Amino acid sequence: MADEMVRGVQKWLNEEYRGRKGYTVISEDGATGGTTVGALIVALQIELGIPSPVPTFGPATERAFPGLTIQAEDAEPNNLNKILQAAFYCKGYNPGGLSGKFYIATAAAVNKFERDVGLEPTTLVDSKLMKAILNTDGFVKHRDGRSNVRTIQQTLNAEYSNYFDYIPTNGIYERKTNQAIIYALQHEEGIGHIANGNFGPSTVANCPTLHPGNGATKLNRILQWALACNSDLFDTSPYNGNYNANVEIAVRAYQNFMTLPDNGVADMPTIKQLLTSNGYEGRSAIACDASTVINSMTASLLKNHGYQVIGRYLTGNVGGDGGLRSKAMTHEELAILQENGIRVFPIYQDGGYYSDYFVPGKGTDDAWKAVRAAYKLGFPTGTTIYFAVDFDAYDFEVTNKILPYLAEVRSVLNTVKSSPLPDYKLGVYGSRNTCIRAQGASNVEADYSFVGNMSTGFSGNLGFPMPGNWAFSQFVEVNIGVGGDIVLGIDKNDYSGLDQGVAAVNPPDNPRDTELYEALHAAFVRMGQNMPGLQHFAPELFVTSFDMSKSYELFRISGIFTGSVEFSSSLELPSEGEKVATISISPEGISGSLESILGESYGKLSDRIFDYENMIDDMSASISAGAIQFSIKGSGANAELRITCFNEDIPLESGGNVSLGVTMVFKTETNLNASWNEFSTPEAQSAAALLGILFIVGLIALYGVPAFAAAATVTAIIALIKGDQNDIT
Repeated sequence: MADEMVRGVQKWLNEEYRGRKGYTVISEDGATGGTTVGALIVALQIELGIPSPVPTFGPATERAFPGLTIQAEDAEPNNLNKILQAAFYCKGYNPGGLSGKFYIATAAAVNKFERDVGLEPTTLVDSKLMKAILNTDGFVKHRDGRSNVRTIQQTLNAEYSNYFDYIPTNGIYERKTNQAIIYALQHEEGIGHIANGNFGPSTVANCPTLHPGNGATKLNRILQWALACNSDLFDTSPYNGNYNANVEIAVRAYQNFMTLPDNGVADMPTIKQLLTSNGYEGRSAIACDASTVINSMTASLLKNHGYQVIGRYLTGNVGGDGGLRSKAMTHEELAILQENGIRVFPIYQDGGYYSDYFVPGKGTDDAWKAVRAAYKLGFPTGTTIYFAVDFDAYDFEVTNKILPYLAEVRSVLNTVKSSPLPDYKLGVYGSRNTCIRAQGASNVEADYSFVGNMSTGFSGNLGFPMPGNWAFSQFVEVNIGVGGDIVLGIDKNDYSGLDQGVAAVNPPDNPRDTELYEALHAAFVRMGQNMPGLQHFAPELFVTSFDMSKSYELFRISGIFTGSVEFSSSLELPSEGEKVATISISPEGISGSLESILGESYGKLSDRIFDYENMIDDMSASISAGAIQFSIKGSGANAELRITCFNEDIPLESGGNVSLGVTMVFKTETNLNASWNEFSTPEAQSAAALLGILFIVGLIALYGVPAFAAAATVTAIIALIKGDQNDIT
């Protein structure tokens, strides 16, 4: 929605600075954001006399900014004040107009903003405060923000912002808040003179060990902040710096969650784990992952170093000094690992290290490749396959690319559940944010996470807590060997125990089964897309992430007439019974009609509104040889239409053909009041509802939703339900 005050800012900027060096005309759409804020920064630099204005509030702008404060009532207006007022409008504050005069209303806006930042009001806008006003950070609580985190952010600004620009106070724990807490820790450690917001060697060397009952200190308070930012489960407010029993309980709970020694003492490994994604790299581990095929020697090496679980790849290659080499598991490797008592968790990655990899359809392809490889290797039901998102995906990329990709993976795994193939669980490898989003998305609901915490600079790791479903956490890359010779490179993993890996595999006798069900799934989607009219009502039907296990409501008319659809599949054409019509399809053509179902109504419906031949042509487009079968039944005021598309000639890549029937079950329900019953018997209602189904399906196929929504159509449906077919025109 356009903000008229922001639109006024945009108009003023274009009028005042059009043609000035460095200024680019902006859209006057009333939408605030980076473009408008950038134009305000350029305008400010023009007013400050900076020779080459750019939309960045850098050191030169900070040095040149004179500071602004309240003026006398009769003071002359100026553009610096007007830019301040314009920035406030873009920030959501009301400065009392674009007057160019810094007086009572503008002073009130300044004071309110200072309080939101966490400062005592001074009514002075220095360069640091102006920089905070001229950005898109949030300084009011976000709808997803937490009040306790906002309190922490405001305190950090009030007490430690000599080390950093004012951080957002929106209640969302992210990179800037995380770094600000590290700055605070470095200050309290006594290394403020070299503070940099990174938990490096000096911070590690000076990190305190905090104990219960050691009195109220600012270091204890920083511990409380770090606990609270990681999760409300570890919150110990008020943040008074007392290491009391509640803080000890929270420390123990966090240590237990992260599989650290559960002693209630906040030592360096605990504090570093709270404030970095990888934590203390020197800790021991029993889990790892590797891209190298394991042999007898390296399996013994892993066992001797205490490793009990290893992540290995289902498919693919990896580059090395000698060129590409396979990273895919082998039957021999799995047998060796089993002999050595080392469990395995499978990873799928044939790319996934850049954003454009995640395009529509890729999740479906990858899921079937992963299922096929896991099945051939013999991974049993209950195995979690971890699909890799191996890059720093920004949140909008997670929304627009990663979650749709994973929804396709979930759809395939749901399809596999209804087949004789093993039932595999969905795991996700990625940053903390990617894993959190994948766990919470309703169409993904990842079972477990394999968190790439080793990538400490990822924006999706800094400032994000660990996902609650984490099973493995990659934290450091190491080489292990014998006698000083490097033999194997691995990534050490924390291990939560949620996914214990697979101890033994059982390769199938017929590995072609996965190809069969992959072909059937593709045929199911392809045939379903030709079902009449469904895409008008429910575009989510028969896309790559379609879930055939659900029932979908198609329409609801005034609480009287509702329609829904559900789907099933079979390897054979259902046996015929009463009220069944079969349309045969072969390379020679199409034969058959609906006359056996509709009887005397057949001519009326086919001639006037039900051009079923067009519908049959559409549906048969995905069938090389087979049939389309219609059957109807009714009970009282409710009715059901079944349409089955049966393709008996689906080719497999390795040779041969299979058959598949896709059935659409279209149901109607009518809510008939007493006056309606006066016009029709139950038998007439049932028959009319059945005809109504065919009428609706046919009309949708011919004319789409607009015709169906027309009043005449509703009248016709009511007439059908009443049993008065003569009212159809």
